[in-house]
Amino acid sequence: MECFAETPDNRKLQAYYEYWRNKYLKHSQQVDGGTFVDYKDNRTTCSEAHGYGMLICVYMSRFHEDTARKDFDALEIFRRQFRSRIDSRLMSWYVDDKVGTPNKTTCATDGDLDIAYALILAAHEWKVPKYIAEAKKILAGIEASLIRPDYSLRRGDWDRDQHATRLSDIMPTHFDAFAQVSNRKLWRCVKDVHYSILRQMSLYEGAFPDFVVKGKTGWKPAPPNFLESDYDGMMYYNACRVPWRLAAAVIENSDKDARHLLRIFNFGIGKVPNDNFMAGYRLDGKPLNEWTDGAFTAPHMCSLFVNKRKDALAAKDSQFSQHETYYQDSIRLLSLCLVTGNTFTLKSSNHR
Repeated sequence: MECFAETPDNRKLQAYYEYWRNKYLKHSQQVDGGTFVDYKDNRTTCSEAHGYGMLICVYMSRFHEDTARKDFDALEIFRRQFRSRIDSRLMSWYVDDKVGTPNKTTCATDGDLDIAYALILAAHEWKVPKYIAEAKKILAGIEASLIRPDYSLRRGDWDRDQHATRLSDIMPTHFDAFAQVSNRKLWRCVKDVHYSILRQMSLYEGAFPDFVVKGKTGWKPAPPNFLESDYDGMMYYNACRVPWRLAAAVIENSDKDARHLLRIFNFGIGKVPNDNFMAGYRLDGKPLNEWTDGAFTAPHMCSLFVNKRKDALAAKDSQFSQHETYYQDSIRLLSLCLVTGNTFTLKSSNHR
């Protein structure tokens, strides 16, 4: 094992990674040499989980280089076997590893964004040209199948609706890297359009709804049961990730737009202590539930660091001790990588 820096936080981060790896990373029964992230404890996975897994491997390779690189390659072997039935450059959103020939599904935007970004970071960190070549193939698929003429993101390659997007797909740090790798202004336009959408939504107590639709006067929260649940127009289990993605843009790229949005968030629903940040919010700021959940508290923790809140360190220490299910634990681990200084960008050196 190669340690990047021997600090208390890094020791805790390594322990959390080992817990996550042992619990969720599984060898495939169907793909020789392949590995996947078991997202429901039943040998199934999704492209979202795959993207998280690939990012975690890249970040944690600074502590466990041999293991993390082998895991990354095994995840990449698995990914290449399961393509969207619409655009084969993108990953099938759902895979059942128990089935010899799984049904091909369409893609989900967030998974492909994270996968492409992970491949770009891996190429940067490990100097492996094939990773950047694969990333460019995925970017070509994203540009062709997931970006509309108005630069808003589709929810997947199946999405023919011209007026709807999912706020959790907004990943400013990714968009910056894609612009650099592709040398295309398109990605700057994608970033600007989605910041405009977030600014419109931040008027609601700093809460970001899961889905938004475009009307005659601009973007607005989606109606109930627009795609997934009664809470599609509220801050629920999709948009809970937005503060984490915005915090990454601030911490990694000093992004002023992201900082402004997080300031609004922390003066609105995010003003509460981390252990009182509830699992879901109405746009008027009222909680939907009376319990907390790591998918909400870990991103909220990231916002505390950006806004230099006095309770940020206590929130971080609390996150290290929490174990839940795949979704919460993966978001938590990636959030902890961010606030402990263990993420990097194309601008970062290999040993910052």
